[in-house]
Amino acid sequence: MKRNPRVGHWILFVFQYAVMSRLVIHPLHAEEDRFDWSGAKELSPGVRYVHFETELPRKMVTNCLQIDSQAPGIKFLSTPRRKGWELGKSETNRQTVRNFIRSSRNTRCKLVAAVNGDAFSPWPAPYQNEDPTDLSGLAITNGEIVSKSTGTPSLLVMKRGTLTFATMSPDDDLSEIETAISGFGWCLVDGQAPASGDERHPRTGFGLSQDARYLFLLTIDGRQPNSIGATTHDLGQLLKMFGAHVGINMDGGGSTTMAWWNQDAAEADKCQLLNIPVGAGRVPTLAQTVAPLVATERANGNNFGIYYLAP
Repeated sequence: MKRNPRVGHWILFVFQYAVMSRLVIHPLHAEEDRFDWSGAKELSPGVRYVHFETELPRKMVTNCLQIDSQAPGIKFLSTPRRKGWELGKSETNRQTVRNFIRSSRNTRCKLVAAVNGDAFSPWPAPYQNEDPTDLSGLAITNGEIVSKSTGTPSLLVMKRGTLTFATMSPDDDLSEIETAISGFGWCLVDGQAPASGDERHPRTGFGLSQDARYLFLLTIDGRQPNSIGATTHDLGQLLKMFGAHVGINMDGGGSTTMAWWNQDAAEADKCQLLNIPVGAGRVPTLAQTVAPLVATERANGNNFGIYYLAP
């Protein structure tokens, strides 16, 4: 297999990543260009997490979740229909990723971790307002259609428990789908990341292993001094490195957010960010490297999370 030189740069230099609050030096299996998940932090049975920072080919801060879909009790949830739902007009209520997790804690679907998903309209809009919105692609929650397909690729969680990525048409039979969430387009196809433009932004990507067992949820921070951002080609390459065979570029920019429920946190609010979202927009200047960045969270039209039900 021909090795991509960009991935080669990431492999040749030391990768530093922090497993939660502990900084660890960890080598990759360079001969396979694959990440070794054996030392990653387990958030709950079947859910592993890693955070790392790179200097080359540019400064990037990446967070990734690996979910074993065959682990007993693993379930998935996306944003449900809003009250007063109107297809194609007013489909969900926008919500920050952390509020999506927080609101689940009063239900049987207590989310362990979550990320943002679909793009939505109207936009621009006040970034923090949790207003009614229209989603841009296929969305299904608990077997109920929230938004119709617009021809963009989707993650499909089937009622029988299997996962697949597919592009659905508005006339396809959706009766066997439990959960669906969609993105802008493919960023990894049959193990290859298509070429893309050079625009670098915060990115959210979903990936699936070749055997369809492992789901990868990945965020790359951007528009900030210590993380410039990534192209969609970069996103595909990183998903491949973590173990994906196919990947979808989800809504990014200020929407890119990853969070989890830290049961061991001393604070009353145990819902914690894993990345630094820039929901309010761009950091004014990349020269601002002294003061710590303050995260601003965007209310997104659709979010996607993992919860665990003991068998």
